Amino acid sequence: MWQNTRHCLNIFGVLLNNTAIRGLKTSVVCGTAKSSPAQPGYPSEDKILQIKHHRNDYAEQYPSVTLILNKTMTEESRLALEKWKQERIAEMGVEEFNRFYQAQMAVGTKFHNTLKDYFTQPRSQLRIEKEVEGVWVSVADVLKSISSPKAIESNVVHPVLKYRGIFDAIADYEDKPTLIEWKKSDKPRKSIALTYDNPVQLAAYFGAVCNDLNYKHMKVRDALLVIAYTDGSKADVFHLSTDKLREHWAQWLIRLEEYINKHGKDSEKFLKGGKRLFEVEIGNLQ
Repeated sequence: MWQNTRHCLNIFGVLLNNTAIRGLKTSVVCGTAKSSPAQPGYPSEDKILQIKHHRNDYAEQYPSVTLILNKTMTEESRLALEKWKQERIAEMGVEEFNRFYQAQMAVGTKFHNTLKDYFTQPRSQLRIEKEVEGVWVSVADVLKSISSPKAIESNVVHPVLKYRGIFDAIADYEDKPTLIEWKKSDKPRKSIALTYDNPVQLAAYFGAVCNDLNYKHMKVRDALLVIAYTDGSKADVFHLSTDKLREHWAQWLIRLEEYINKHGKDSEKFLKGGKRLFEVEIGNLQ
C-alpha cells in the first residue's frame, strides 16, 4: 500500500512554476514580506486566530486526527504500549500508575498553556510553573527563531477528506509561515523515526491547513516538530520541508484509508481527492 500510495503521488506530479495539470494552473507565490521579530505576547489576542471546536458545528461528525491515528495504530506499537503500561503497573500498582499517568497528562497541558500564554499575553504576565520548568528551558533556543504568531491551538477541518483536529501553532519560523507542533518527552528522540506517529499527525494537520479557507491567506509552506525534554536538555527540532511532508502525507492517507474502510464509506473517492489537492496546494506554494 505504501508503494502504491507513493506511485499515486508521483502520477499526480509535483506542480511547479505555472505547470498546468488536470485543468488547473498553479501560480508562483512571491516571497512574503519578512516580519520583524515579535516580543513574546501581543497586547491582545484579537490578532491571533484561535478557532474553537464547537459541538454544534457541521464538522462535529468528522473524526479527529488523534482518533484516526489511535484507531489505526499498528499491532507492534499497540503491544509495545501495552508492555510499557504493564511494566509500570507492576512497579507502581494500578492506583499509583493512574496518578502518574494523569500527572504526565497535566504537565503536557500546562506546557501547551504556557506556550499559548507566551504568544498571546504580555511578557509581564507570563508565569512558568515548577512542573514545566524543564521543558520550558528545553525550548528556549527554538523560541528565539519563532515570531509573528498567526494561529494558536486552532481547530482545522479538511473539507474533502472530512477529518478535523487542533494544531498547536502557525507562526513564522526563520521568517517563513510554518505549522508547529510541540511535544514533550522524558527520553531522547534524536531521529524523526523515534517520534513515532508525530510527523504523520503533523502532515495530516498540514494537509488540512492547506485546504481550510480559514488559513489560506497565511500561506503556510513548512512544518516544524519540536520535541521538548523534561530534564531541560536542548529540544530536538525536525524541520519538515514539502518533500518530507509528502512522505508522511502518504502514510497518513494509508492510515486514513484504513480508518474509513472500518468506520466509513467512499474511501476511494475521498483519498483520490486528497492526493490531488495536496499536490495542488504544494504547487501553489512554489
